[in-house]
Amino acid sequence: MNLQHVTVRVDAEKPFCALHLSDNHLCLADERDNERKQALAERRGRAFAGDHPDRLLERLTEQLDYAVSEGLFLIYSGDVIDFVSEKNLETAGALLSRADTFMAAGNHEYSQYVGEAWEDEVYKAQSFDAVMNAMPGNVWFQTRIVHGVKFIALDNNYYYVTEALFDRFREAVSDGMPVVLVVHNPLYSPDTYEKVMAGKSADTPPYLFGCPEELLRGLDDHRYRQQKPDDLTVEFVRFCANLPNLKAVLAGHLHRFCAAELTSGVPQIIAGAGYAGDAVEYCFI
Repeated sequence: MNLQHVTVRVDAEKPFCALHLSDNHLCLADERDNERKQALAERRGRAFAGDHPDRLLERLTEQLDYAVSEGLFLIYSGDVIDFVSEKNLETAGALLSRADTFMAAGNHEYSQYVGEAWEDEVYKAQSFDAVMNAMPGNVWFQTRIVHGVKFIALDNNYYYVTEALFDRFREAVSDGMPVVLVVHNPLYSPDTYEKVMAGKSADTPPYLFGCPEELLRGLDDHRYRQQKPDDLTVEFVRFCANLPNLKAVLAGHLHRFCAAELTSGVPQIIAGAGYAGDAVEYCFI
């Protein structure tokens, strides 16, 4: 594994450690899936792992072995699978259940054939129940208290937040307990944007949740419409930036490690690509 070691002050009752994984993109299908899924599994597996697609499963297994052997709380920020298939859901669910896993869904958790359709709540509904049944906990929204710190996982993977999710989040943070937010898409902040876009041209998508519209105008039409935030999403990002008990945001999606800050100075840690062996080990204090 390519381990990054990060210490984050979260005002915990006592220090504890955790392993953060993201974006393993398992590409598995078998006879239970149709021929199109099986062909997709082969094609996408080679896209992530070249001539050794078995490495995708091997790397996730190695990472889970490490979490279990070290007794680490496992945080997963989405895209453990690359697309919905019987084999992907079965394998990911079984592996993640080996550890004490806390997970937010990624956009690929609901993907049918990867990029074949506009992704929104209607599209997500096609596979929502199957994903909920396979993955650990409620990967749409869930909370967990660990040593006096409230972890909140929230599904923001289509670059917007629904009113129902925002309401659940407001309620969950209202008790003033220290909060660590786990999402798939990193939240926009000027520092995050600067680090993500360093050395890139304006027509490169930032892939950030709540990115201001004026920073997206160089994108092609599809990416512009995909990542342009609505008013509620902008409000959510602003709410997080001004939330006094928010201690950290943990995200994925970018396939590379990045340590940045929200405008409030709250750290935002973006895990690298699990399919490449990347992981982050935290000491929460």
